[in-house]
Amino acid sequence: MKRQRLVGIAVVALALAGLLSLALYQLLRRSVGAAAAPRLTSVVAAAVALPPGKRLQGSDLKVLRLPAGVLPAHVYAQEVQLQGKVLTVAAVPNQVIVGEMVAAPGAGVGLPPLIPPGMRAVSVKVNDVVSVAGFAVPGTHVDVLFTGNPSVNQNPRTITTVTLLANVQVLTAGQQMEKSPDGKPEQVAVITLLVTPEGAEKLALADGYGRIQLALRNPLDAKAQSTPPVLNASLFDGEPPRLERRRPRAAGTKARVAKAPQPWAVNVIVGGQHQKVAFPPLVRGGGQ
Repeated sequence: MKRQRLVGIAVVALALAGLLSLALYQLLRRSVGAAAAPRLTSVVAAAVALPPGKRLQGSDLKVLRLPAGVLPAHVYAQEVQLQGKVLTVAAVPNQVIVGEMVAAPGAGVGLPPLIPPGMRAVSVKVNDVVSVAGFAVPGTHVDVLFTGNPSVNQNPRTITTVTLLANVQVLTAGQQMEKSPDGKPEQVAVITLLVTPEGAEKLALADGYGRIQLALRNPLDAKAQSTPPVLNASLFDGEPPRLERRRPRAAGTKARVAKAPQPWAVNVIVGGQHQKVAFPPLVRGGGQ
């Protein structure tokens, strides 16, 4: 009897332990499931590839459900918030659109929204040589070289080449505002550069007094380098031409005063006799 009683107690204890284990398992499962399923939020992304300067429409956008903890700042939750705004950078499909990627209201469409405040867009004529065989495409950086003659008398020895502007961004090639995805060169007649107001003045002045050449830069090379101008004469004899300049008169130096005409005399020999005959001073232009 006592033995049966102990067996009953053991069975009840095992049953209670099993129930407790099952309850604990269910509790842990629910907590782990809640932690593994983060909270999702709606964000607006690009539905297709979008170029810079594009005015956004409903067909350009779509809504994604993404974890809130991995989203960047300044996202949009509804498509209507972005419709009519203009992109300032390119976007790829499924890329989340943030506030820094769109232009301010009233900035317009196309090229103007791509110009940062305080900068200017200036177009220059190019050919295959000037545009580095067409590789000066949107997004690349170039140096602008200017060749002209500063000499008043146009001495060919004084033809000079200088780096007019350095590390300038190419905004457009022709009417194209983004480079080709495969990196192919663009054969265009005009490119547009992003410059400061002072740089815009230099380009406008250089266009009428010489020739412009572009030098393509590595996009990772942002180091500023100052090089002296190169003169035409230095290509042949290694020395720049010396410009003849009239030396200024030193302070305190008196100017030369022309001497007054002096009388002159001639020794005349007459019959062995020497005689000096005096003559009045000679005056230039006096008719004497």
